[in-house]
Amino acid sequence: MLNLVAIKALAGFNYVRADQVVAIRSTDPSKCDIFLIGGVIIPCSETAAEAIAKLEAGLKSQAEAAKA
Repeated sequence: MLNLVAIKALAGFNYVRADQVVAIRSTDPSKCDIFLIGGVIIPCSETAAEAIAKLEAGLKSQAEAAKA
């Protein structure tokens, strides 16, 4: 099963596979950019800390699902 994480983008939501994230850049106190494998950049209207917390939770639930 794919484990997608909902990230609040500038125009709605994007659903990201947490294991495809390469980097997160904080562009302003309330926004960040998420860099994915393959060169895709997703501009977000969340703080970098919020995005990181969501992605870490997604990775943790993916690891737990793999154990079961």
